[in-house]
Amino acid sequence: MKVCVFGGTNPATNPKYYSVAQEMGKLMAKEKFEKVWGGNAHGVLAEINKKYVGKDVKSTLMIPQTYESDLETMDVENVVKTKDILSRAEAMLAAADVVVVMPGGIGTIFEFWTAVEVRRAEEYKFDIILLNYDDFYQYQLAHYGFIYEHGFTKIGAGGAPYRIDPKDLFIICTTPQEVIARLKELRKRHNTQ
Repeated sequence: MKVCVFGGTNPATNPKYYSVAQEMGKLMAKEKFEKVWGGNAHGVLAEINKKYVGKDVKSTLMIPQTYESDLETMDVENVVKTKDILSRAEAMLAAADVVVVMPGGIGTIFEFWTAVEVRRAEEYKFDIILLNYDDFYQYQLAHYGFIYEHGFTKIGAGGAPYRIDPKDLFIICTTPQEVIARLKELRKRHNTQ
C-alpha cells in the first residue's frame, strides 16, 4: 500500500516532534508500507525517512525544481522531479492509497487541505489520516468545526451545500500506533500490499 506522508521539513523547536516521527518511520518501515513523500534532510519527514534508509521498503521522494538542490544532502534512491510545488502535490496524491499528515508548517497545511478538498470533491479515492499528536492541529480542526457549523461544507461537486462532518473526510489519530493500526485496517480493506 502506498502511503503519502506530509509533514514538516524545517527543524522543529521541540524534540518531541522528532521522537514521534522516528516512531512513525520505524513502524511504517516494519509494516513495509511504501512511502511517497516530499521532504528534505530536515524536520519530521527526514526523521521518518531515516527509518527507511537501508531497509527493503520502497520509498519515493517527489521534489519540485524549486528544491532540487536539497538532493545534494539527502540519502534517497527513488526520486521523481516535478515542475513545481502544485504539480508535486498532485503527483503525490495521485500516487497515494492513503495520506498520513504529520505535524508541519505552511506546506503541510496546504497539502492537508488540498488532500481534503480533492477527496471531498471525489476526484481521488484515498483515505486521509491526520496525526493530531499533542493536539498539534487543534486550531485547524477548530476552524473546520467553525465552517461546518456555518454550513460551508458539502461533499461532491455542485448542488446545495450541506454539512459534512470531518470524520467523513479524514481520520484523526493521536499516536503513531493508532495511525499504524488504521493503516493496517485500510490495507486489509483495500486488499493491497
